[in-house]
Amino acid sequence: MIPEGSMLMEMLEFVLLLLAAVLVSAVLDQVTPRVSLPLVQIALGAVIILLVGTPVDVAIDPELFLVLFIAPLLFDESRHASKRGLWDNKGAIVSLAVGLVLATVLVVGFVLNWLEPSIPLAAAFALGAALGPTDAVAVSALGKDIHLSSRQKSLLSGEALINDASGVVSFQFAIAAAITGSFSLANAAQSFAISFFGGIAVGLVVGLLAVLALGAIRSYGYESITVHVVFEVFTPFITFLAAEHFGTSGILAVVAAGLLIALMPHKPTPAAARLKLASNSVWEALVFVINGVVFVMLGMQLPKAVMPSWHSSETSSLLLCALVLLVTALVVGVRFLWVLIMERMHRGSKPRTGGQLIRDALVTTLSGPKGAITLSIIMTIPFTLSTGEAFPQRDNLIFLASGVILCTLLLANFVVPLLAPKEQASEQDDQAVNAAHIEILKRVIRQVREQKTPTNEAATQIVIRQYSERIKRLRRKNTSAPCLLELRATAIEQQKAQVDKYIREGRISRAEGEREIERLESSRRTLLRAHTRRQALGEVWSRLKVGTVHTARRVDRAVRHVVDDESQIEQHRQLRIELEECALAYYNLRMADENLEIADGAGVLAAECRSTLAFLRAANEPEKLASANVAGSVVGMDAGGMRGALEGMDTQKIQVIKARVSDVEADALRIELEEIQAMRDEGAISRETARNLREEVYLLQMTIGD
Repeated sequence: MIPEGSMLMEMLEFVLLLLAAVLVSAVLDQVTPRVSLPLVQIALGAVIILLVGTPVDVAIDPELFLVLFIAPLLFDESRHASKRGLWDNKGAIVSLAVGLVLATVLVVGFVLNWLEPSIPLAAAFALGAALGPTDAVAVSALGKDIHLSSRQKSLLSGEALINDASGVVSFQFAIAAAITGSFSLANAAQSFAISFFGGIAVGLVVGLLAVLALGAIRSYGYESITVHVVFEVFTPFITFLAAEHFGTSGILAVVAAGLLIALMPHKPTPAAARLKLASNSVWEALVFVINGVVFVMLGMQLPKAVMPSWHSSETSSLLLCALVLLVTALVVGVRFLWVLIMERMHRGSKPRTGGQLIRDALVTTLSGPKGAITLSIIMTIPFTLSTGEAFPQRDNLIFLASGVILCTLLLANFVVPLLAPKEQASEQDDQAVNAAHIEILKRVIRQVREQKTPTNEAATQIVIRQYSERIKRLRRKNTSAPCLLELRATAIEQQKAQVDKYIREGRISRAEGEREIERLESSRRTLLRAHTRRQALGEVWSRLKVGTVHTARRVDRAVRHVVDDESQIEQHRQLRIELEECALAYYNLRMADENLEIADGAGVLAAECRSTLAFLRAANEPEKLASANVAGSVVGMDAGGMRGALEGMDTQKIQVIKARVSDVEADALRIELEEIQAMRDEGAISRETARNLREEVYLLQMTIGD
């Protein structure tokens, strides 16, 4: 029992080490924007295995690797793939996924055997087959940092979804020929057809059964968010295992099931919207973790795959490196010629310069790197032949495959961004940024409205009105964020001076006055820091700051709950009203400024003050809160927003609606962050614009009361 318990503990430590590496990679990705996340994770995995070591021997069965990691990733990828794009480009996708793989097998096999006769032809074919599939995970991750046309995205995602089957089948027959010394083209073609079309058929059947099962559960009233999400997560595993049981391609079965489930019609009801939101949240977290684990483990496996050949005395290290470069050139060259001819035929009737055609073909070529699939395939090479002899050049074949994986990932990371760079922040004018921002806010409103229930209807209307007011201001926006921030910071100084005056006149106690001044000063520092911070780590700091501010406010409220009575709460409300009136007077004065930008900015902030005052004056009449003008802050002002207005006034009359507004507001801001990332992934906004928009949301989150 002791060894088993010890082994389980070591396995737990290994899993925690993997998760820690994934978390660290997410932070490093923010400070190394020019290095893609997969490369960061591979490097972390290599560092861990070389310098730290692991509690257990890192060796995972390739079949288990496919079902445990690749199946759910491809299932999620197929659910979100562009169905129209896949259908419109079906011929080109099949050409890449089947024809190109077979061409790669033949070219790599014949050339490698000719240059290095010690590698048998069948074994060289096996290497070519393993290098045929592109990695869907790597393609998806790298695609976020480059500019791809819709056709290129469809080609790459479609190819990555289905070329695994052709690569695996080709590899299996090459290995069988190497082991037995015989090969039958008829048997190979038959086996490929069964694996390819059989996998699709099994996937469609299992996907249909999954849809029917969910429908039956729903009809009996047993469906819940938990049941729905767990059923979805369970589907790719059972699909893969069912396909493998029938001797077909589990990968293609998972893809077919995902596409079928995504294509099934769904009624756009509020309940369906909540299910979709919960499902997307779970899958987003699951895919992020699995993606990270795949690449960290790839980094852990590469040194183990490389070391035996590197330290071997049979083959020189220099020759191995030269062969890696040669095989990489062969794989990339064959792919480039194939894509160039295919695109030439596709674009034959369209006006396109030769240089542009070559550049597009090169981008498509280099955007299909090899990855975990290739390594998992090549690691299944048997150790011995049917005669009992050692498999020829096994370690060297694994070394070559590992080297090609690294080379193609490096090319995709560093060369493709030069050929197809993402639009930079400087290239996005204010009008384009505003349009994207408005689209994000519209998406948030749609999702918040879909989640409305009778219980939170009033709170939802308040939050929707906040977002509607933000959209209105963006549409007439003629003021830069620095100008707004400067005006707001100056207004806070005016408010602090007013509090000092009240303390001297004895209108408020020194303790309450100092507490109010500290709150105002904290808001001013937060605003100025958000404007001056330009490093990526600043964004991480902002996220931490949100939690810190919320914690401080919870402590502050706990104290108030003990010491404040109703008269003190009413006194605090009156103080906040007078401070907002002070700020409003300042903004009204600046609205007459000769500088139009300052005048417009003062007008925007004056409107916010009036909204805040409406809340403050309606605080003792909760039924009026839902109809009040509750414009939110366009730049995240802590003291000026609705949350700040109601801070400290937890009377029995407004506690309930405050809590509901806080919940809906927090949910809306979370959705807004998700939509910002979605727009970034779609290429609609630049990295810099996304970071600035997130900064606004982080500041708004600081104003939410818990």
